[in-house]
Amino acid sequence: MKIGIIGSGKFGLVLARIAVENGNEVSIYSRRQDEVDSLNQHKKSISGLSFEGHEITATSDPSELNQCEALFITVASKDFREVINKINYKSQKGKFVSCAKGFDIDTGKLMSEVLTDDFNVNSSNVFVLSGPNLSKELHNKELTGTVIAGEDSEFIESLCNALKTKYFIPFTNNDRYGVELGGALKNIYAILSGYFHKKGVGENTIGLLLTKCLSEMSEYSKARGANPSTFLGLAGVGDFFSTALSHDSRNYKFGEFLAQNKSPEEALELVGDTVEGYATSLTVSRNAKDLGVNLKLLNYLISIYEKSKTLDEDKEIFQSLEIEPDINFEFN
Repeated sequence: MKIGIIGSGKFGLVLARIAVENGNEVSIYSRRQDEVDSLNQHKKSISGLSFEGHEITATSDPSELNQCEALFITVASKDFREVINKINYKSQKGKFVSCAKGFDIDTGKLMSEVLTDDFNVNSSNVFVLSGPNLSKELHNKELTGTVIAGEDSEFIESLCNALKTKYFIPFTNNDRYGVELGGALKNIYAILSGYFHKKGVGENTIGLLLTKCLSEMSEYSKARGANPSTFLGLAGVGDFFSTALSHDSRNYKFGEFLAQNKSPEEALELVGDTVEGYATSLTVSRNAKDLGVNLKLLNYLISIYEKSKTLDEDKEIFQSLEIEPDINFEFN
């Protein structure tokens, strides 16, 4: 396939390498001219990822993407709108595959909804890629599964075949909404995981925390119209557990700093990189209230932003005056 990678961050670059090593024609679009020059002249990114021995092109000219069959958008959600405008999206013939895990801050929309609602891209031409895809491990060619979701099953199968390698295994799903929600929501709850791990709670507590985090993710997603059973797959359990248990995760690190009584602003500065879960948590908190969904753990996280808590206060979030059901919704 002719594949365009929009964005030259860590994930965009490893995805480009996967695609080109699998025999696809790959072009990387970057807003950074120094990155474009390095890739074209030295077959290596500024960060050091090598494409030596492979034919790959980089460009800052969006018109060079016009012949691509698939356009993978790998920029952060906060930059999504700006980049879609810059690539002259109306002239692009390829189908869009969003890899961004987050919500639009101003509207609360997922990136696929931004494409269909605000840029009027036909829904059948919008797909998402999500799953436990930590860039560092993909760089080292660790065995990894991913999910590609959308309406066009035939195109999804072609895309999976184009990307499938011995270490990168794509799976299919028709619940684009649920897959994308899973990728966005897991960042929120990875913050809580880092927070409670840093507080030094036991494994029993961590098991309780992660289970109830996943339950909230499913409950909120069902309220937004997704299939909660999607969260039993790679975009839910898989992606969440990988991020929530990874010390390399920026969201996990952000949670650790909160546990050290740092303010959100101080924690963001210490992480020194984009923490998708922070902005996402604020957006989802507002939307959950509008939907009438009570997300206890998310509400507690918001309260941590406002004021540091003791370990005794932390544990109270799990203690209820009433006996609650283990699972309070049906998978249907």
